[in-house]
Amino acid sequence: MDHVSLLKQFVGMCQTNPGVLHSPEFAFFKDYLVSLGATLPPKPAEKPAPEGKCPMSEEPKEPKEQNKQNEEKPAESEIPKPAEIPFPEIDNEGVIEAEEAVALPMGDSSKEPTDEEVEKASEERGKAQEAFSNGDFDAALTHFTAAIEANPGSAMLHAKRANVLLKLKRPISAIADCDKAISINPDSAQGYKFRGRANRLLGKWVEAKTDLATACKLDYDEAANEWLKEVEPNKFYIIIIV
Repeated sequence: MDHVSLLKQFVGMCQTNPGVLHSPEFAFFKDYLVSLGATLPPKPAEKPAPEGKCPMSEEPKEPKEQNKQNEEKPAESEIPKPAEIPFPEIDNEGVIEAEEAVALPMGDSSKEPTDEEVEKASEERGKAQEAFSNGDFDAALTHFTAAIEANPGSAMLHAKRANVLLKLKRPISAIADCDKAISINPDSAQGYKFRGRANRLLGKWVEAKTDLATACKLDYDEAANEWLKEVEPNKFYIIIIV
């Protein structure tokens, strides 16, 4: 097609739609016509956009074929939720209520006992062990307390009184005696053993496991090992807490 034919087509388009002359791409041609004295039709007013929409914001319509495909597309099935893993139940059998704390005489562990005090402590210890063997735990507590007052720097006496307190269902007081025994002798296996037992009775599984394992490490003991096994049903709880 030659240039004359193209020009004729363009002029025909302008006659049909004079507003095209106001398009930015034809500004050069509009300026040329104006320079020749031509009178151009006014620029057509823009149609207002529908309320709530901006010009040129209408969403393109999907082809009918695509709409048909969308209608025929099956709904996606819901993804099944993973099965919930039940939290392991805690075996609280044997756990007791903490007693109201009653401070027992601890004495001054830094004081060096005299020979007479050492002898008295030994005598009271013997009476306490006899009472313990007979199941008279109140009497055993009284005699061990007297022994501690005579020789408060003995870690062994504090640990043994803690054992009596466990028999009397007084784990809080037992822990206090064990803490004292361990402060006097950090390698007190009995201190860790009876404190571990006291923590087990209170349901403090992490502390119980730690103390009983330490007791067995310092000086293996059948009773301590059996008590350690008692916390095994709650090992999952221990792992989660730690």
